[in-house]
Amino acid sequence: MEKDLLEQVYMEYMKPVYLYLFSLCHSHETAEDLTQETFLRALCSLEQTERILPWLLRVAKNLYIDVWRRERASRIQQERELTDEEEEILEQLIKKEQNRRLYGTILCLSDREREAVVLYYFAGFSQEEIGRQMEIGHGNVRVILHRAKRKLKEMLKESDGKRHGGSDTKRRV
Repeated sequence: MEKDLLEQVYMEYMKPVYLYLFSLCHSHETAEDLTQETFLRALCSLEQTERILPWLLRVAKNLYIDVWRRERASRIQQERELTDEEEEILEQLIKKEQNRRLYGTILCLSDREREAVVLYYFAGFSQEEIGRQMEIGHGNVRVILHRAKRKLKEMLKESDGKRHGGSDTKRRV
């Protein structure tokens, strides 16, 4: 395409192309960028001089759709990343709440049970090591841990029932 012809086409159709793109994207910067891209493509491929404006507007619309798709894909990816981060934060909060409830429940055990549970589950002591520490046999430790575990399960179930409005038998009374 000749330089004079392109300049003439640009001067004549730049404003309608820009306004059309602005009506699509509602952004001056994006409309300007897409207008320039439209005329760049015209420079590269326009050979006929009749019906230029409809062709330019079709090129402009296709460019806008390409930009819109890229931006949409980028937004979707960002939303997914946020959702993943939010889920991770939620999981951490749930884990902290569960740990807090478990710790509070452990504090309700007797001194002997609490010591055995803490040494076994949190300090990583073996039953023999706990027996030496507490000056009791390891068989005794096994019984204490078993009973403490059973108590913890019962207390956690009770606290779940209280948090969710009590059990069915309490509601009937």
